[in-house]
Amino acid sequence: HRDLHSFPHRRSSDLGIYGLLTVFTLMDGSGEAFDKLAEETVEAVRQHEPDTLLFVCHSVKSAPLQRIIYELYRDEVGYAEHQRQPHIERFVTERQPLVLAANTIELKVNAAKVVPLPTRFR
Repeated sequence: HRDLHSFPHRRSSDLGIYGLLTVFTLMDGSGEAFDKLAEETVEAVRQHEPDTLLFVCHSVKSAPLQRIIYELYRDEVGYAEHQRQPHIERFVTERQPLVLAANTIELKVNAAKVVPLPTRFR
């Protein structure tokens, strides 16, 4: 089990941390259903995916039909493992009728500060 603190002489970019940012535009009226599905997915990720460092669904204050999912993985192998999980397959399938458009951006982490989430988000 690798940890950033185990490699103090290495930059986070050297560790191969892999990220994705996806902007979803939802169908009108599907926000509640998408949020429920996302919440269930986040809980399953939390319980079953040690190589997923961060998996967060955001709403957008100025755009009620948008959601942003921000994901960080220990490396691309961790991401590939994430993709194979049944709860992720379910999320991909069940969100389709709720989503009008999705734009995914692959990210390479150059620097980061990560702290534990507040208790209410764990």
